[in-house]
Amino acid sequence: MLLNHSIHDRKNVLRYDVLIVGGGLSGLTAAWYLCRHDVNVLLVESRYRLGGRILTRHMHGKPFDLGPSWIWPGQPHVARLLAEFQIPTFPQFSSGSLLRQSANGDVFRESQVSPMAGSMRIVGGLGALINALSQDIGPEHIRLDAKMTSLRWTDSDLIAHISGASRDDDVSAQQVVFAIPPRSVARIQYSPALSQETMHALQSVPTWMAGHAKFVAIYKAPFWRTDGLSGTALSQRGPLAEIHDASPDDGEPSALFGFVGLTCQARAALGTSSLSKLAIRQLVTLFGPEAAEPLDVLYYDWCTDQHTTTPEDLQPLNHPPVYGLNVPLQAPWQQHLHFIGTETSFTNGGLVEGAISQATTFATMYLNKGSDFTDPSVPRAASMSWNWLD
Repeated sequence: MLLNHSIHDRKNVLRYDVLIVGGGLSGLTAAWYLCRHDVNVLLVESRYRLGGRILTRHMHGKPFDLGPSWIWPGQPHVARLLAEFQIPTFPQFSSGSLLRQSANGDVFRESQVSPMAGSMRIVGGLGALINALSQDIGPEHIRLDAKMTSLRWTDSDLIAHISGASRDDDVSAQQVVFAIPPRSVARIQYSPALSQETMHALQSVPTWMAGHAKFVAIYKAPFWRTDGLSGTALSQRGPLAEIHDASPDDGEPSALFGFVGLTCQARAALGTSSLSKLAIRQLVTLFGPEAAEPLDVLYYDWCTDQHTTTPEDLQPLNHPPVYGLNVPLQAPWQQHLHFIGTETSFTNGGLVEGAISQATTFATMYLNKGSDFTDPSVPRAASMSWNWLD
């Protein structure tokens, strides 16, 4: 929507200083920083909701994350935002034994520490941070159900065509910031066209979360804890490859969640109902008969999310994704296009910290008119593969 101090310089063209494409964590963080300094910003999001790959669903009065779930100590950007909004955190439950399931289905109880020990979770889920950012930004800076389909260069500015169910608009901006996956950026039409080198750089970066699905089983109480288990299970049999305690901060109702280890194609062929039955059967095998009757289950397959996943992302990865993006831009695009999604971070790619740090970097550079900015992030690679099961 048009800000009060925006102007129509020609019919159906809305003018802004900065246009941010994508209403996930990186886009909202950038918009929030700029709006605090009275920059004329519009954020457009193709979904009907904000958050992007942060998806917090509430069941039985409690939040459960179907996208990213964890942050870590020593990540300054996310810590700064949480402190700003006074959003508390709590440790990921990791006390007790770990379960390991072999390819033939045998279950072994081990004293090994959960791989997520030391990580933190956010009270209210990561959706609490999305809500805080969006409320502080204000609705006048945000447009939902708005997809950029094309971007063209004029003699003085960039003109983006924004398409939505309610209306289409042309939006003029001096700077365009892409807070969406690089492969989604490559699907937009450009005039003049981006170079082949630029397109290859964008298309070569796998989309974080795109190939994954998350299953959550909600229970009245965390019965595995009383059995001396951490809730972590590593399975070579599946369908859940990695399972963790997903209970809220007060522990009730409790939950176990698992990353589905099947490919996108295998999940589609199996179907949600059959997959859920197999997942519950696996939880019973691992954690005992109390796992047989959850209060509810939640399931989200990111392969089916058209706002996240491109056709290139449907192919299984043969190795862990390598993140970090250095896009070669030629005239007239250089100095006018910016890429801030989590995939673009060299130090924290695929993590919440990566999304926030990239947004903070751009906002700081913009407000300082391009001066250098040092990212103090602590390097930590995202782990969304199952190689450690070998």
